[in-house]
Amino acid sequence: MAVSRDTKVRVCIEPDTLAWAMRRARLEEEKLAGKIRVRPERIREWLEGEACPTYAQARRLASALHMGLPSLLLPPPEIRMPVEDFRRGPRRGTEPSPELLEAIYDALRKRDWWRERKKERLHFVGSGRENDPSEVAHKIDMQLSLGELRRKSRTHEDFIRNISNAAEKLGVLVLRQGYVATNTNRGYDPEEFSGFTVVDRIAPVIFVNSGDHPPRQVFTLAHELAHVWHGEGGVEGGLEEEEPELDVEAWADKVAAELLMPEDTFRAVWPGSIPLDDAEAVARQLKVSKTAVLRRALHLGLLERDEFFKALKRLKERPLPPRPRKGGRGDFWRTFAVRNSPTFVLELKRAAMEGEIDAKDVASLLNLNMRTAWTFLERAEDVYS
Repeated sequence: MAVSRDTKVRVCIEPDTLAWAMRRARLEEEKLAGKIRVRPERIREWLEGEACPTYAQARRLASALHMGLPSLLLPPPEIRMPVEDFRRGPRRGTEPSPELLEAIYDALRKRDWWRERKKERLHFVGSGRENDPSEVAHKIDMQLSLGELRRKSRTHEDFIRNISNAAEKLGVLVLRQGYVATNTNRGYDPEEFSGFTVVDRIAPVIFVNSGDHPPRQVFTLAHELAHVWHGEGGVEGGLEEEEPELDVEAWADKVAAELLMPEDTFRAVWPGSIPLDDAEAVARQLKVSKTAVLRRALHLGLLERDEFFKALKRLKERPLPPRPRKGGRGDFWRTFAVRNSPTFVLELKRAAMEGEIDAKDVASLLNLNMRTAWTFLERAEDVYS
């Protein structure tokens, strides 16, 4: 169908596709109307099929919904995630947002390029599938030395960075991103997903949603490391808020809990007085979240279920601290390697300098435009911290 660029020409979009796209983008009528500069009543008319937007309105509509204009003329597509959906609670089984899909595709592109270069299998990937969670946690700790990393960490952010760096030395690529590519207006929703793992014998990739609260990121990272050792990965959500329904999730939870809060250490530091106060004290000491501490105390028999739920209720009634800000222009190069995996960035830079990859592919793999890709190649010494 030919559509004139004359803004008076109407483009009759599919109402069902508009409704699907709004659900996927999590945009209500009023918010979408504000984004494309029309009245909410106009959105309702399009949803009911009572009117058609102009060409200019349809283009703004497609842009706001992060899809191509032709897609709005067709029936709604079936979108399937390219990795397993391990999310818990109300988000389990829901259609992924455009942001989540872009995060997964970014990780898969990096995985594909990395495995073509490395080719050697990593012995620990999938090595713990049949093993007891405590045994696997011990094996991971032997590789990472979590206790030493914790002692070197003043804050949760320090702890996340130190664990990530240690995992990268083993050959695991760790991406810590809070928004799509370089667009700080398209943040990843921690309520939708906290992270995911692309398990690969040569190029395992862990993605941590850095838009989440740092204490939660710590557990997410440990949980995803467990998936690497298990050999099966997927998208995570509601890790600390909901009990797992899947066996692999229960297993990974136990590995992460033992890794971050070893039973002997936990029992030694648990005061055993007021549950929520105890959780706050232990969370500070072990660099984890208060929710994770309460669940660990419950599973070790240090809290009765009614005590646990009372403490959890009190905790949820408290306002959460602000989430990490999405960043600005001044933060771009400082966080560049963290967002794209320091190991990956260094190898990509080396390959470009040796003529093994051109600037166009560098831009694609790092989600940059060509101008910024050239800047990256010229000032790489600034992007690895």
